Amino acid sequence: MEKAYAIIFSLLITGLIASNIYLLSFEDKTKERETVIISKILDGDTLDLGDGRRIRLLNINAPEKNQPLSELSTNFLKDYENETVEIEVTGVEKYGRLLARIYGDKYLNLELVRLGLVHKYIVEDSELNLYEKAESDALKKQSGIWKTSEYNGCLKIEINKKDELLTIDNLCEIDFKNLALKDESTKTSKFDIFGNQHLVIHSGKGQDLKDELYLNSPRNIWNDDKDSIFIRDESGLLLYYDSYGY
Repeated sequence: MEKAYAIIFSLLITGLIASNIYLLSFEDKTKERETVIISKILDGDTLDLGDGRRIRLLNINAPEKNQPLSELSTNFLKDYENETVEIEVTGVEKYGRLLARIYGDKYLNLELVRLGLVHKYIVEDSELNLYEKAESDALKKQSGIWKTSEYNGCLKIEINKKDELLTIDNLCEIDFKNLALKDESTKTSKFDIFGNQHLVIHSGKGQDLKDELYLNSPRNIWNDDKDSIFIRDESGLLLYYDSYGY
């Protein structure tokens, strides 16, 4: 009887080991690189492959089309049109695009950040230090999208993440028109702030007042854990930047 139990126990262990090996091999296969051809660059973080699949580059966010500086990342990627590269697909995002790392002569997702052509965005924990270092270096060099306005320092900003509002003080006697406010996602809002003005910007709905603006966003803008605040002038120069939670 004991021998029978031992055989059954042995078979169960063997089965468990075999199933784990299968699961591990399946996970590894989903992360394997594959060789593809880039057929078309759509913008600074999106491209089409020769087989018809659409790729959204993982860990980064580029300026949207027709916005200042959007051509920097787009033109960089266009050098790889009709070229053979390797991709590593990690998932699918809400618009049905494949999330992937792209490898040409370099790790292109990271290279875009290193050159200051895009900023980091929802970076996986395993690569966070790598991307933070690349972005920090680009910021110090004022490369690409990190080139700052001569009026950088005029705005003092405090964020209330719980109540979804920004308090902005213009410390300079300068009127700023058509400023672009953005978090780490793609949504951009425009606003004006006048010399020495104290302005409160709410994410939610409301009636604009002299010193209070409402963005009427259908969702919260500022993440509680980590996010970034970008404010750019009409030419795309950085007037204010801050990041929290990293």
